Amino acid sequence: MLPAPVTIADFKLTDQDGKPRTLKSLRGAPTLIFFGFTHCPEVCPAAMTKLKLLHDSHGGTLRAVQVVLISVDGERDTPAVMKQFLASFSPAFIGLTGNPRVVTDIAARFSAVAFKEQPDKTGNYQFFHSSQVFLVDKAGRLRASFSDASLENMVTVTRLVLDEKGG
Repeated sequence: MLPAPVTIADFKLTDQDGKPRTLKSLRGAPTLIFFGFTHCPEVCPAAMTKLKLLHDSHGGTLRAVQVVLISVDGERDTPAVMKQFLASFSPAFIGLTGNPRVVTDIAARFSAVAFKEQPDKTGNYQFFHSSQVFLVDKAGRLRASFSDASLENMVTVTRLVLDEKGG
């Protein structure tokens, strides 16, 4: 957990249903945010699987926590692509996509790293990105960052933030 909550400036992206979504619209419930992309071969599927396990743990009591994937690959990750990708994890998960420059700015607010690697001869490309998951509280403040954390550790910290009264 961070020593003090960090206010994150509001932003607007497009969700998996093609509707505008802001950080402010996520207030009211803790939110786990991961910056990734649907064409990711290993890191993103593993992170999303861990988030699904967290979401389903403790008899489903953590389902009150929102899970958001913010795509760093807005060129390929359209709302429809995001929706299809998230369907294999949970229909409750939220996917956000948008202009890559806007997402880079948003990622920087969280201290997340992501950059596009050089395309290969066929034009295919990957992203180098951090595997951190960020926990935002009910008031929209950054409270924790998980980097290679165990599921148990993530569940413990998430429950603490979920169980807080007020903000």
